[in-house]
Amino acid sequence: MTENTVQLVSLERLQLQQMIMGFRTTQLLHVAATLGIADLLEAGPRPIASLAAACGCRAAALYRILRALSNLGIVRELADGRFELASLGEHLRTHTESSLRAIAALYGERWIWNAYGNLVHSVRTGEPAFDAVHGKRFFEYLQDDESAASSFNAAMTSYSAQEISAVTAAYDFARFRSIADIGGGHGRLLGALLRASPGARGVLFDLPAVCAGAQSTLELAGVADRTKIVSGDFFVEVPRGAQLYVMKSIIHDWDDESARRILANCRAAMGPDSRLLLIERVIGEPNDTDEAKLFDISMLAMLGGRERTANEYRALLKSAELRMTRTLATASPHSLIEASR
Repeated sequence: MTENTVQLVSLERLQLQQMIMGFRTTQLLHVAATLGIADLLEAGPRPIASLAAACGCRAAALYRILRALSNLGIVRELADGRFELASLGEHLRTHTESSLRAIAALYGERWIWNAYGNLVHSVRTGEPAFDAVHGKRFFEYLQDDESAASSFNAAMTSYSAQEISAVTAAYDFARFRSIADIGGGHGRLLGALLRASPGARGVLFDLPAVCAGAQSTLELAGVADRTKIVSGDFFVEVPRGAQLYVMKSIIHDWDDESARRILANCRAAMGPDSRLLLIERVIGEPNDTDEAKLFDISMLAMLGGRERTANEYRALLKSAELRMTRTLATASPHSLIEASR
């Protein structure tokens, strides 16, 4: 074995070891997000005693966390012992367009962590590990746990905030007079679509408990007067009469039969000239580096859904008597899948 080969093997082993220890990174970021460290450092450097008092922690333990976070480039330790926010850590601040705080907080939650820790169950059975750990399906769990639902909805709103500009730039939403966001959460996406379509009116459709948190988001977006909030279950029916039906990150949550039922209900609500727009990650070619392939593991472990290829979306839409008319890439991990009756 040559010296170069030995060095390569050593680098590969180190890379794999860092992957194995990835759980530490997730939990460190979860702690930083939960304690609001980035917000506490927003105004400038602070000593560890001040930070510990502000977030109700033991100073010695918090110092060890921040020292490790400095290893990740989230904070920097100064010569005088104070800590300051590094550029990477800026994205953990709450009130920024690029904020990932809610997402970092969610993925370190014990109720999510325990399900991922039983991933082998999903591989052996094909069933979500989440169900085996918690004794109920993911969305049933959220209905029963207000704190978990709040954390999840905040993270989904944060995801939308990162992707909205890419979605609005990739598609002509202004040509539609009415837009229905099915499973639209708190309305962050619909608000942006209506701002991009000043002549359109909107319908926000989701479960009653989710819709309850939407009014303030729509008011902040300045579109509340053009939006009707409708609660219901998309497995039963969706509001009729919109020109454009939008579903972002909905279909991937479900197996093929459940997804077909949702799509069939959308088709029943659509007029002859209506369009359906799915905003989803689309799996690319074999061996390509592709976020969708990793996100698909979340679907396997947590929900029993799946990410799909373009051909799989085409077949799924056809099973609901819908025709895939085109797909559009965006400047985000999501693609736009347009369909008609």
